Amino acid sequence: MSQQLNPDEVALVIRARKILKDRGFSKDEDIKSLCQAAGISRKTGYQRANKLIQSSGSQEQAFRQELERLRAEQEDLKKRFDDVRFENEGRKLAWGIHGVDKLLAEKKSTMIKQKKKRR
Repeated sequence: MSQQLNPDEVALVIRARKILKDRGFSKDEDIKSLCQAAGISRKTGYQRANKLIQSSGSQEQAFRQELERLRAEQEDLKKRFDDVRFENEGRKLAWGIHGVDKLLAEKKSTMIKQKKKRR
């Protein structure tokens, strides 16, 4: 075999053979007899096949564009996430250096004492 098939083409050939087998045709059935069994001319059969190929090509192109858009959006979100994570790590370090956690804990404990006195 001089040309290699890609995985999608192999899947199509396998699917076509399964359909032929399920409908009672041999795997080597010619196009003319398949079109006669479907009640269409050979020319119409080829026209429909070409339309199917064209429509699947345009769908594939639309999917590829959507995939590229999603990849670009993912990269943007990754950058934004990295920026936010860096800022949060900086804040945590600053809080640790300046003892903000201790100040908040002290303030909380004094607020609890004041509430108890008021009652």
